[in-house]
Amino acid sequence: MSNDGKQQQGWFQRNAWRFVVAAESAAAGTLVAFTVAMMLKNGGSGGGGAVEPYIAALLGGGGGLVGGFCLSSWYGRPGRYGWAYAILFSLVAPPLAGAIAGSCLLPGVGTAVGAGMALWTFYYPQSIAVWAACLIAIHLHTRRLRARQFSGGHLAGAAPKHCL
Repeated sequence: MSNDGKQQQGWFQRNAWRFVVAAESAAAGTLVAFTVAMMLKNGGSGGGGAVEPYIAALLGGGGGLVGGFCLSSWYGRPGRYGWAYAILFSLVAPPLAGAIAGSCLLPGVGTAVGAGMALWTFYYPQSIAVWAACLIAIHLHTRRLRARQFSGGHLAGAAPKHCL
């Protein structure tokens, strides 16, 4: 393997936890978007079922994947400030994921509409509960992954140094 290949493989190993956060954020985006769409479909105020839940789940997952990778460095930090960062950037995550998903459908207008629609996340108690559970799970899991990485251990799926 060329030296360039080893450098690329090293980059992936050092940042493997970011891909895990992106995957977990995609799952969280799917769950939260599905919950919001179900609340709107079942007669919640506004919307009236404007978006089918499965379409919302697909868009939420896609936006969550990209948004999770972009915001991944703010999750998993230790201490009080770690929780503050995780909460702050979890508040940013739904509008960011909505803007990303909206841009995929209709660049420009879709970006603004997607970001605005994502604010429904914080309207229903059920979607707030799902959002909070996802925040806690992602932050705690990422904290464990980062601690393992920085203590010299390897992440699941990443080969130990002696195997390279």
